[in-house]
Amino acid sequence: MRPALRCAAFALALGLFSPLAPAQTPPSASADDAAMAARKAAFLALPEATRKAVQEALVWLGLYVGVNDGEFGKRTHDAIIAFQGSVKAPPDGALSPPILSALLAAAQKAREAAGFQVVSDPKTGARIGAPLKLLNARGGARLDFASNADADLGALYARLSTPTPTRKVTYKAIKPDAFFVVTGQEGPVKFYTRFDKSATGTPPIRGFTFAYPASRGAYLDRVAIAVANSFEPFPQSAPQLPTNAAAPAAPNAALPPVAPSPSATALIVAPGKALTALKAGDCANPTVAGKPVRIERTDAATGLAMLTGNFGASRGAPLVGAPAQDLVILGFSGPRLVASPASFTGDDRQPAATAALDKSAGGAPAFDRTGALVGVVAPIAGEPKRVGGVALAGPHALIAQDALRAFLGDAKPSSGGADPLSAGDIAAREREALIAVFCQK
Repeated sequence: MRPALRCAAFALALGLFSPLAPAQTPPSASADDAAMAARKAAFLALPEATRKAVQEALVWLGLYVGVNDGEFGKRTHDAIIAFQGSVKAPPDGALSPPILSALLAAAQKAREAAGFQVVSDPKTGARIGAPLKLLNARGGARLDFASNADADLGALYARLSTPTPTRKVTYKAIKPDAFFVVTGQEGPVKFYTRFDKSATGTPPIRGFTFAYPASRGAYLDRVAIAVANSFEPFPQSAPQLPTNAAAPAAPNAALPPVAPSPSATALIVAPGKALTALKAGDCANPTVAGKPVRIERTDAATGLAMLTGNFGASRGAPLVGAPAQDLVILGFSGPRLVASPASFTGDDRQPAATAALDKSAGGAPAFDRTGALVGVVAPIAGEPKRVGGVALAGPHALIAQDALRAFLGDAKPSSGGADPLSAGDIAAREREALIAVFCQK
């Protein structure tokens, strides 16, 4: 099912837990919402996977009632503020690396406590996240897959949404020929039922019911949201071929190669020149955008390297400033350039920043909130620890501004005093100057 459809389905189902909860809305345009707009820009500058993981984590902690769509609205903002309050952090709505790590770690403990794992129904192929430790007599919860060979979604909805003397329906909604949700309570048991329809699916209607004791609603309500957010009634798979179609390739046929991840990030500092952090011996035959480049010179003491090649962009020497507490690092995560909030955690002798970075962010520039270049991430030896596929924040050594000025030669000092920029503003300004470096073997 399309992501937008899944989001809509669950948004309708929120009546089970918060009937009057408003949908996520963009911040007001009034003057006193400038801070909210800045927080939104910073949130949306994070990788999509991180934004969704944040919302999922807030669901597990009982702070957010909604779909993990990666968007930013009042509910997401208020949930972040609530989490900051729970750990006695300043309630500024900003996801600093330590706050992000604490949030993801707390949610992971909640998942592990419930034994949450994605399972598949062998009969229909549908997938869902199941709280395995709660699906027993002691936990009191039950998760049932269901399907219907009859493609009449409306008839099934009419039957399941009709209350009885013992079955109270608290919420029901349908989008014809797409999906429906019914929630309510039957005796001492709450239930959440959802069915989706696909014209090409076999069977064409698939769904689930998550049932649990109403007496444990305060805890299991949030589990139900996590279960619903994870539901994939028709997972992406190879399409079924008609009977007269050619046979598929043999199982041992060669698969297309997986696209390699960048080895480092580089910042264009002059026409045909880009600054990065690479050791020449670790990067044989460097390439950018599929074209060979050359390591013109290196600094063995710091790991700085200057690449030369046809980068297709022109810019002047960067403004170099001194590190500040609040930084933004622009580095590659796989094929995507992401803006990672960072905190300066070192000193003049051993500068460092705490941020959630992939290995390919080695060489990434670190900017202060005026947009001045204050450091470059030193080469990263290994991949970071991850929770739910999201990199956890950790300390990363920075190559400091003095070394940058000495290596660049023509770097201009920043005058400071400029208006602060959001992470999104800095990313938008610098995006065309960032390139991914690949080390071919």
